Amino acid sequence: MAADHLKKAANYQPDDYEIQKELGKVLFASGESAPNNIEAFLLTQTSKDFYLNALRLNSLDAETVYALGRGEHRLEQLYRYLHPEEKETPYRPLPYFKQAVRLRPNGLQYNYTLARCFYNQGQMNELLAVVRRLTRICPSSYGYLKKENFWSDSVREACRTGLREAVKNKISVRNAHMIISSVLTEEKDWPGAISHYQEALNHSAFQNSSANYAHLGSLRLKNSQHKEAMTWFFHALDMSRSKEKSLERIYSFYKKEGCPEKFLLFYQQISGYFIFSSRADILLARFFFDLKQYQKAQEILTVLNQKHPTARAYYWLSRIAQAEKDWDRMELAIQKATVLDPKNSQYHFIFSNLLKRLKKLDRAEKEARLAIEHRKSPTAGLFNHSAWIRWSKSDYLGAIDDWKSAVRLKPDTAAFYSYIAEAYRRLENRALAMEYYQKATSLDPTNDRYLKRYLEIKAEI
Repeated sequence: MAADHLKKAANYQPDDYEIQKELGKVLFASGESAPNNIEAFLLTQTSKDFYLNALRLNSLDAETVYALGRGEHRLEQLYRYLHPEEKETPYRPLPYFKQAVRLRPNGLQYNYTLARCFYNQGQMNELLAVVRRLTRICPSSYGYLKKENFWSDSVREACRTGLREAVKNKISVRNAHMIISSVLTEEKDWPGAISHYQEALNHSAFQNSSANYAHLGSLRLKNSQHKEAMTWFFHALDMSRSKEKSLERIYSFYKKEGCPEKFLLFYQQISGYFIFSSRADILLARFFFDLKQYQKAQEILTVLNQKHPTARAYYWLSRIAQAEKDWDRMELAIQKATVLDPKNSQYHFIFSNLLKRLKKLDRAEKEARLAIEHRKSPTAGLFNHSAWIRWSKSDYLGAIDDWKSAVRLKPDTAAFYSYIAEAYRRLENRALAMEYYQKATSLDPTNDRYLKRYLEIKAEI
């Protein structure tokens, strides 16, 4: 219908290039949903005719030229499919893509497409030139280029050249320095990464955030400059609106670099400058927990709970008890966590796991159901956990219900079907047991146990 109306409009205004271009666009879209390749070819060829009319009427419209390149690319592909005996095709998309870039040199989409086209035709020097131009006019294109099929060491070097040109020509200088820093970070050139990131922060300094200072601190940490890292981490905390959250992030940097003990020194130096909530105390307890200094961690959490009990503090007390294999103490701690935060699915799941271990199956099942109820999107693993508790209670129908729920979430997991089959066998429903073992076998044909169990059940009939 759109094409019919546009054709009528073209009869009234035959020299309106916009109408011709719209006709090309509509027919190109029709070719995408054509019922077969021949129809797609004919519609795309007709689309090309209208685009050529539009280009004749306005030779400077880059959008029309780019659309012609896309159409030519589709025609080239369809021609190869429809005429496999032909070694060459009469269709050449590359000249159109080149022309589109000449008309709009800074068009990112046009340059990306041209780069892919050069790569497909093996024109590597031309590809590298486009890559240099892309990273010069838009430094952030580096992240997209890394995902392309043509990514290679030579493309990386072309990107670096383009980024340096962006800095020299004062194009997105801050962003260019940050991306050069990320490139050098990938290469573990810490001094270079630090230098460029520092330079980035000197440009448009009003944009600097807590996260920027924290990142610079992390780079200093990677370069074993602990004193300088502390300075930048201090700036990050000073600017942060959520100091406890920023402190947790800073701790993650220390932990990742394998020097968590340095965090304690930093914490001691800044604790007098900032007022932290109980969340910082819990972080300090986590610090001692990671160092396996459980007694110190427990002391911090106990004092914290004496002032104001929190579910998170009791959760970490349960982790300490678990590490020390004190199951009674763990049970009491995680139970209190569920009472203080009754909608926390994770706490209910941990409590349920512990109760299952202690053979307190009725309570374990109750906590498993609460874990599922309070999880925004219940997982197959949660249903599997609940199913095994019900299995242990000989509630095979309940276990089947849970495993079927797990199957709905992960239909390709063969093990769930085998569990259902075993539950049906316990209920002496051998027909359904065989059916589910067949499904398990079809999903995992290399598992000999499924086939063996299927044949055993079949022999019982």
